[in-house]
Amino acid sequence: EAAWKNTEVDALYLLSGAGVRVPKPYGYFNGVLVMELITDAEGHSAPRLGEVALAPEVAREYFVFLVRQVVRMLCVGMIHGDLSEYNVLVDAHGPVIIDLPQAVSAAGNNHARAMLLRDVNNLTASLGRWAPALLDTWYGEEIWEKFAAGALKPDSELTGAFEHDEST
Repeated sequence: EAAWKNTEVDALYLLSGAGVRVPKPYGYFNGVLVMELITDAEGHSAPRLGEVALAPEVAREYFVFLVRQVVRMLCVGMIHGDLSEYNVLVDAHGPVIIDLPQAVSAAGNNHARAMLLRDVNNLTASLGRWAPALLDTWYGEEIWEKFAAGALKPDSELTGAFEHDEST
């Protein structure tokens, strides 16, 4: 349990410092993580992404933002590992990524690629309900290819297009 808590604390500080939209950590005192409360425009606890209805253009905007957050995470060597509509809150300013105790090192985990693809595919499926054109994109594969080639940067241009290698 202590390792689990330390992973989340370390991840929050690292990601916050990298400009990823996560709850701001205030400190870790006597085994308790104190962090920002994410609220909606009225000051109530923010809903999860899966609990809000979205116009297609807002779903596309959130998707682009969240994919950029995934890229920022990967650029500092981290993969969420369980990113889905249940681990994203929506406040007055948009999506906030939460629940990071299962975050993994991209370089230190044999399943990093699969975990990244699952994270991006979860976002694609979730937001694709509101913006179906997203379902025909391959951002996860494109991101991993750039990362594996050492060419991924926080502002890397992404298209969602990916040429699958059918020879294997």
